[in-house]
Amino acid sequence: MTVLREAFGLPAIFLTVALLGGLRMGAGGVRLQPPELVALVLAMLLIGALVRSRALALVRLMHSDRTALENLSGLVVLFALFAATAQVFNLVTPDMGLLHVLFSTFFLVQVLTLGAAGTGRVGFLRSVLVLLGSAFVLRFVVLETLYAPGSGALKRVLTALMQGVTLGTLDYTPNAPATGYVAFLTLLLYMMGLVLLPSADPDETSSPARPALRGPVTTEIALVLLLVAASGACGGRQEDVGPGTVGEAKASVGTKMTPGSAENQREAERRNRALEAARVWQQPLVPVSQADLANNPPGPGGFSHADDVSCRFVLDPVGGTTSKFYCQTPGGEILKVKYGGANPELYAEVATTRLLAALGFAADRMYVVRKVRCFGCPPFPFQALRCLERIRIRSACLAGGINYDKATDFDPAVVERRMEGIRIEAIPNQGWGWYELDRIDPAKGGSSRAEVDALRLLAVLLAHWDNKPENQRLICPPGAQVADGSCTAPVAVVQDVGATFGPKKLDLHNWRDTPIWADARACRVSMKAMPFAGATFTDRQISEEGRRMLLGMLEHLSDQQLTDLFTHSRVIQHDSLSAEARGAGAWVRAFQDKVRQIREGGPCPPASAITTPDG
Repeated sequence: MTVLREAFGLPAIFLTVALLGGLRMGAGGVRLQPPELVALVLAMLLIGALVRSRALALVRLMHSDRTALENLSGLVVLFALFAATAQVFNLVTPDMGLLHVLFSTFFLVQVLTLGAAGTGRVGFLRSVLVLLGSAFVLRFVVLETLYAPGSGALKRVLTALMQGVTLGTLDYTPNAPATGYVAFLTLLLYMMGLVLLPSADPDETSSPARPALRGPVTTEIALVLLLVAASGACGGRQEDVGPGTVGEAKASVGTKMTPGSAENQREAERRNRALEAARVWQQPLVPVSQADLANNPPGPGGFSHADDVSCRFVLDPVGGTTSKFYCQTPGGEILKVKYGGANPELYAEVATTRLLAALGFAADRMYVVRKVRCFGCPPFPFQALRCLERIRIRSACLAGGINYDKATDFDPAVVERRMEGIRIEAIPNQGWGWYELDRIDPAKGGSSRAEVDALRLLAVLLAHWDNKPENQRLICPPGAQVADGSCTAPVAVVQDVGATFGPKKLDLHNWRDTPIWADARACRVSMKAMPFAGATFTDRQISEEGRRMLLGMLEHLSDQQLTDLFTHSRVIQHDSLSAEARGAGAWVRAFQDKVRQIREGGPCPPASAITTPDG
């Protein structure tokens, strides 16, 4: 093997693969998807199989006969190969859900089989090509075509049936079309790198100039290319999938303004003014030390833990991944009901909204009830509604129609009531991103830097990583709207806070091990290590005023209040918790340790000394 190939060619190829293998493109921009732990395990197994099949000769990269510089060069190749292999498995595996588990299990079995087979170099590389090529076709041809927005009726029926059979677990979020092209290039580069690796093949040793792959392998490459071309011809053009849900997009049809129109510009200017004047915090009516975290929110029209709520099924679209539906009470009020003991968001959202409200931050009201009795509900309403959104065939999704004389009970279930107010937005379901909090201006009536930083720090404590703009909203509360459409007291609300206490939703071990500070001395916080690389929450420096404000409130929470919070929100009753996490004490200790980290951070710079990224 030449010096040029080892020192420059192979590292450049594999490092390019490692970068491209993590790229995901969509309407929200380009993001880097880090490899899961299973991808690292698969990478180690595949490299071991490469050595066993003589497709990789370690002695030709690192050996006592080589100089220290040569061994260092060989080590760089091995590290680059490991990173590239992990990202290749990450690339051809769906990012989450049941499909992620199925693909990962399939790869594990196949790689172990390849390692045990002990085939020669050419046969092994041929098998790897078939394995990765097949996975590429399944993910970037079959799944992307099936789940593409605007698909034909037959494809919508097929995906809806798959979701129905698996109770919604077999779901898939398509990427932008460019992701598939990048993935194809990445796999070709990776196979090229494997071919160029120094091998222990006797034939290659005797004739180094002989091409590593011939005949059948070339045919298989051509077959993969043919399948990709065929899919492009029959699948049609895919649209980028935006950050919102299908149901939300449908709900906004007819209200969307033409981009660039005068009306759209006026709404955008109105939203900008409201964001500058937005409040994120107000002094709670009940002192924090006296806050009741054991019971449902007080106020008119509330529910107690022991209530049975009766209502009629409403055939309105729903979005997201949490099982939910709308239901009308005998008094005519439309409630949102979330249900299902298997979903951790059901419990995490109750705990988080109670904590936010107790500290003075705007939050929706979540009511834990004994059960919800829904008249007219199908057995699986969420899946039925998603089916209806996808295929728009009512008879197929609601077999037998809606029978309002028949009731279905849901337990556990929570009832959600949104904080009252008119949404302020320039486009439907616009929400706000956490980076936009920098635009809040106290001089224009908005929250102080201390209040904004306290909210940011609390979000880090809760590990609120699913913070796309749709999960926050800007509202004008009742009585604050002016005749010209402006708002005298806009409020920035954090909603849909079920993806908390993680980073994998009610994950005590990892939540406990996730530090508050990315840099405690500089008071810098980050969510880059969490799913979606922090989404709209970009790295920020917390002011001393903000740190002290949140710390002052958190220190007033007693252990008993926190025990009530985790017990009565039913966090400790979630089905998938470990034995340790089923005791409220473990959650309380983890919470108090995070308070300790806030206390020991800093001292932070004053708010006047911190500049935003925009200057």
